[in-house]
Amino acid sequence: MAPTALNLAILAACSFSGDEFAAAFVPSIEKHAAASSSRSKNTLTTVLSAPPSTDADTSSSFSSDDAFSAFADSLDEDSLFDDNDDTDDDFTEPTWQEALDSLLDPATPAAKRQIVLSDLLNASDDIRESVQDALTKRKIDPILTPTGKKLQDGTRAVARQITTDILPGIATVVSSGPPTNLENTPVGSIAKDVPTLIPKLGSRIFDAISNQAKQNLELLQGDLANPSRIPERLSKQAADVATEAKNVFLETPEGLEGPAYKVLERGEDYEIREYEAYTVASTSMAKVGEPYSMDDVASGGAAFNALAAYLFGANDEGKSMEMTTPVTTTSLGEMRFYLKKGGGVTTDRPFPEPLNEKEEGFNDKGRVNIAEIPPSRLAVRRFTGFVTEGEVARQKGVLLSSLAVDGIEVDVPHGAVVPHVVFQYNPPYTIPIVRRNEIAVPVREPGVEVGAADLETEWVGTKSDANDGNEE
Repeated sequence: MAPTALNLAILAACSFSGDEFAAAFVPSIEKHAAASSSRSKNTLTTVLSAPPSTDADTSSSFSSDDAFSAFADSLDEDSLFDDNDDTDDDFTEPTWQEALDSLLDPATPAAKRQIVLSDLLNASDDIRESVQDALTKRKIDPILTPTGKKLQDGTRAVARQITTDILPGIATVVSSGPPTNLENTPVGSIAKDVPTLIPKLGSRIFDAISNQAKQNLELLQGDLANPSRIPERLSKQAADVATEAKNVFLETPEGLEGPAYKVLERGEDYEIREYEAYTVASTSMAKVGEPYSMDDVASGGAAFNALAAYLFGANDEGKSMEMTTPVTTTSLGEMRFYLKKGGGVTTDRPFPEPLNEKEEGFNDKGRVNIAEIPPSRLAVRRFTGFVTEGEVARQKGVLLSSLAVDGIEVDVPHGAVVPHVVFQYNPPYTIPIVRRNEIAVPVREPGVEVGAADLETEWVGTKSDANDGNEE
């Protein structure tokens, strides 16, 4: 803490001699002397190196009065104790809304909770002003906490999605009556695949359930052989259940891993990320040339079940792997699950092979493939609520507009349709107004020239890639 006039007065009242003063305070003075002005340095050196008087009384009087006065006069408090630390300049006091958010957060430690409560009591004037502002404007925004604002934004987003996308779609289906031609509808598309898709998925789901039952039996046998491990296992299961219950209300679920990335820069409503290479299990929700819509719940559900069955044991090793996040959907109609390395695999291969029928084509619905996703640079925008085709189009439009304004180039050939991926982080039981969804498009690295040949093979894959069975 920097010395003040009160500090100096207290020290002077102690009537330290010159030697006592030097012994007590020279280390502290030398610690900060490098930051002082040259004038302060010279005066300080003169004071501390002055030879003691032969007269004891004179020495005591000079050291405690004259030397201390000279030191106090030469002390430039701002320069002496300036550590060139800019953190104080960047620090801003939290608002009372942020403090209230911290107080209500169950994860806030008890000691910090007491400090926050004290800050709130001292912010009574700010709270009164915010309440008066809310009453005057007839809006609740001035008194909302950051979490409250997120919930408000999420509620508005869900309301927009329901009124703009979901209800009109239901009304169209109901008002049109029984459809006479289902061929070009999502229902018709899935109906054509029912004879082959249902047995295929049913067999894999049965395999996954059988493997789970086998593993549970092995656990029971292990418990009977070693009862001492039962409390630890039950404790872990209870913790897992508590985590799942908490995920109902969390924007980003706990206990699930995803692909590694680092944020390179942030825009007003997006961020640029650099992803490392990673491995996925993928399956097609639409064949090459077939249209796909995020509103096609049947195809999406079938794809999710096929990938989940693979993770839970429908593979050539019969091993279960950990669930991960996010679930990725591409603009080409492909669903992907991130695969965590070491997640229950016991062989030398990185991941077990899916149980696919020999006659299945590369992009047949329900066929699971293991693919390597190369490193990529993506512009990502977050949104909440339901992932509908209309909401994806709106969020993508906003993202592309923001990138154009900021001069960030999209990594696609000129005039081509911009591909995208949608990341969905939450389990289905998370309440919609807090769900974390993201839409991402590929962007170019600044200053790097990309040739037309390089753009032929995009990070999301092309039609020719799908036909050849090679995926980026």
